[in-house]
Amino acid sequence: MNAKTTLVTLTYGDRLCYLEALIERSLASAHIERVVVVSNASRADLNSLRTQWPTQITVIELPSNTGSANGYKVGIEAALQQGAEYLWLMDDDNAPTQGAVETLHQRLDECARLVGVDKAAVMGFRPNHQADIAAGVPHRYAIQLRSSCFGFHIAQLPYKVWRRTPWGRPAGRKPAGKSLLQLPFTTYGGLLAHRSVFQRIGLPLEDLLLYADDTEYTRRITASGGQIFLVTEALLDDLEESWNAKARTNNIFESFLLGNSDLRAYYTARNQAWFDKHVWAGSTLLYRLNRSVFLLLLRYFAKRSGSDRRLGLLEQAMRDGESGRLGIHESYPL
Repeated sequence: MNAKTTLVTLTYGDRLCYLEALIERSLASAHIERVVVVSNASRADLNSLRTQWPTQITVIELPSNTGSANGYKVGIEAALQQGAEYLWLMDDDNAPTQGAVETLHQRLDECARLVGVDKAAVMGFRPNHQADIAAGVPHRYAIQLRSSCFGFHIAQLPYKVWRRTPWGRPAGRKPAGKSLLQLPFTTYGGLLAHRSVFQRIGLPLEDLLLYADDTEYTRRITASGGQIFLVTEALLDDLEESWNAKARTNNIFESFLLGNSDLRAYYTARNQAWFDKHVWAGSTLLYRLNRSVFLLLLRYFAKRSGSDRRLGLLEQAMRDGESGRLGIHESYPL
């Protein structure tokens, strides 16, 4: 018997072409019973979704763009109230490949038997987003260590230098033959878990608005004794490339300095700085050391690329995040 799973997704702007692809592919799986679409003041005519799937779609229209944190909060609440047994969170520009939903459920059942149904979550594999894992980087170097700053940790620096040499370049193979890789936190897009997991960890933090709000939210799963597993055999397509995708740039510094949106750069940097200092720092001293080296490198790449203005924005965003100044910034309305 297939599980009663509700797909929860969030949309904005005019992204109907992506949204329809996501829903059509998802409902092709017998596991997906219902879809909850939260509209952050989308300009698209979402009535067409109700016409195509009249008994399976719930569209919740918000009067303004409230960000991803509140959008997923509304969607998760609605799915739980509708009685979903499992919730599958997806961005509106992700879509499962054939068999991905079935594979995720199979792997989730296996993990739940080991750690408990209320402590197990699985993630679909997005190669463009999880570029290091897709490139064959060893697992211990592909995840963020405690007390890192924006993912930078001095303990991983020798490997980061080595991997840029002809001898240390990742082979680009599938991740070391493993189909399950344990993660400390993850994104909304691709996360599948039983309703009891969401009931246990609560709802996203609205003050983070967007970017890194999913990091903080999913970290609650592992912080409370649960486990998140990346299922590399459950492939998801990215229908639109992320603004700061690592696959497009040589390093994280270029991603932040050369990305095409000040709003995205500000909220990403601010929220990541808040998370790194207030949630992820196991050692204050080590965090400060990683932060200092990260900033030195960021300033170096900014000078090399002529990105002084973006550098100033990022440094202010970091100060705001570390000081706990969250919510909407007046210079960057949604």
